[in-house]
Amino acid sequence: MKKITTILISLLLAATTYAATITIPEEAQNWNIPAEAIDVLQAREICKNLSAGATTGTKYYVMGYIKKIDSNHATNVSRYGNASFYIEQVKGANSTNDFYAYRVYGIDGERITNPSTVAVGDFVVLYGELTKYQKNASSSPIYETVGSEAYIWNSTNPIISGNTNDNPSSDNTDEENGVITITNINQWTTSEMSQFVGKELQFTTPFYVTNNSKSGQLTISPRRIFNPTNQVLPLSTDYYSILSLNEQGTLTLTNVSGYHRIDERVHNLKVKVNSYNSLSFISGDWRGNTRAEMEKGYDLSFINARGEHNLLICYMNLEYYLVDNFGTGYGPDSSTDHQKQRTKTSQALAKINADIYALVEIQTGQGALAELAADLTKNTGRNFAYINDGSVTDGSFTKSGYIYCTDKVTPHGNMQHNDTYVQNRKKVQGFTEKASGEKFILSVNHFKAKSGSGSGANKDQGDGQGSYNAARVQEAKSILSNYSSYTSTFGDEDFLIVGDLNAYGKEDPITTLTDWGMIDLHRTFHADSSYSYVYQGTLGYLDHALCNSTLYPQVTGMTPYHINAPEKDAYTYDGSSNDGTMFRCSDHDPILIGLRLGKDNTTTDITSPTYAFYYNHAIRAIENAQGGTYTIYNIDGTIVAQEYITSATHPLPSLAQGIYILTIQHNNHKQSIKFLNP
Repeated sequence: MKKITTILISLLLAATTYAATITIPEEAQNWNIPAEAIDVLQAREICKNLSAGATTGTKYYVMGYIKKIDSNHATNVSRYGNASFYIEQVKGANSTNDFYAYRVYGIDGERITNPSTVAVGDFVVLYGELTKYQKNASSSPIYETVGSEAYIWNSTNPIISGNTNDNPSSDNTDEENGVITITNINQWTTSEMSQFVGKELQFTTPFYVTNNSKSGQLTISPRRIFNPTNQVLPLSTDYYSILSLNEQGTLTLTNVSGYHRIDERVHNLKVKVNSYNSLSFISGDWRGNTRAEMEKGYDLSFINARGEHNLLICYMNLEYYLVDNFGTGYGPDSSTDHQKQRTKTSQALAKINADIYALVEIQTGQGALAELAADLTKNTGRNFAYINDGSVTDGSFTKSGYIYCTDKVTPHGNMQHNDTYVQNRKKVQGFTEKASGEKFILSVNHFKAKSGSGSGANKDQGDGQGSYNAARVQEAKSILSNYSSYTSTFGDEDFLIVGDLNAYGKEDPITTLTDWGMIDLHRTFHADSSYSYVYQGTLGYLDHALCNSTLYPQVTGMTPYHINAPEKDAYTYDGSSNDGTMFRCSDHDPILIGLRLGKDNTTTDITSPTYAFYYNHAIRAIENAQGGTYTIYNIDGTIVAQEYITSATHPLPSLAQGIYILTIQHNNHKQSIKFLNP
């Protein structure tokens, strides 16, 4: 039986003197709905006569049919115990004369614990005060309940449970061709596809490619699938929330032609539903993170987010770059494979054309560094050299090392080695920029991997951080404990740490560094939208760039360059699809950092969005970015808003409670900010 629900809301005026004209369904005839209850049209009339932002002061019972549920419904229920949705006078009319139930609670004010408590088509009764929300003089008013004060009205009647397939909702059906349009998929589980088996669907929300390992099919999701510990602290409430969403939030898309990389988006996706988790591709528009975009080069708007850089630093994991001692099971198995690896790697490094390269997983000894330095000189027309660390080739062991453009910088001081836990993988070197005479210290690192069983504190603790987490924490501490000796040796305080730290953004080794005062440049310039590595379809960054407070003002920007992580393994140098291009020269993306030494670049930031309070809503406005564009993502990576910035103080749309990432692009600058909408 179809479930019936009722909700509480606060209104301004006293009970109306005219009778409601809404049709009360048969199943609600015994609800004992109060005689003074009003319908949607009456509620709108009451609100229409209010001043903007005013509330009724008097509580009303309001009846209507649920027309549409907010896209963040499941998240709001799980986190806040309330729901937001629109009700209308006539069931299924899809009328513009609707009424907004804004952040209403469950029966008699209790928290809502089950998203299926409300569903499109349900008849509901709301109780509470009403208000007229209007964010500015030019915008249309929204007639709604007072946020976080209303609740579902129940009287003494039980709520009848029924259909739980309210999310995603089918908001429109094309009767002529039988295609159902789905609009409400920001939060969902794959089991909700069961109701559409055998039907054709058209999605208005773009889907991301999350896995491309199998030929002819993709794994897709309406949001990016991030490793939980990249976004939130291990074992936190949000950790389990993201873990659960990841497990339930992907679909298999079959019948796909062409090559599509992870994190590409398909817009206007039309499919036939084969089963609860399998769709057949019919049509769609592929955009974003394509090879064609990456071939144009990296995103300079992030490198120059705070002014144009003078120095470009590239960190990269080369995935076992060897020049000899082949066939050990690591890196190339033959000289032929090595030449293929060299071709791809040298193309990538030349395309980046950095001034300093900090590299890991490159063979011990000097041959590998010398080879790549020579290739860079040949392919860029600039002069490159490498720093000889005195190591000798011993089998296929790898190390960390430096290559630099002699036209731009000179090394100063002797390279420092830090062999805590692993050897040859933590190096520190000072550099002087020739043009300005300014110095900084660059630390390149490759921490102990997560693989292996470990023992004691290094055993996998089941918290998402893998084995040897304790060892990686000790490595992080060893860098910090030696900081004063580095500044003494190199004669400068400015400190930049890069490397494969084998820990995601919120894991213990990284928080050890940030708690000390190091600044995570991924989060500074990309909030929670950044990644450099893909593992079994989940995104995250093991490849880090962190700086101290004295260097931070001299950083112009930072970005990963997505030429590797989104690619199929088959495109590696020894893979079946190797095409000789720079793509998939490694399994990690390069990390690029722009510097303008000796200058405070923070003064060129785009003005951070500031809170502007409009009545009972907290809305953010963007200042001083007129002519640019903005995009808002929710914490799970779904785009919830995107538009041009048309005014000097540009208000953002109304958002449900939650955490968001706002990216602003204006002229040649790009900035990302993480914020909480309370």
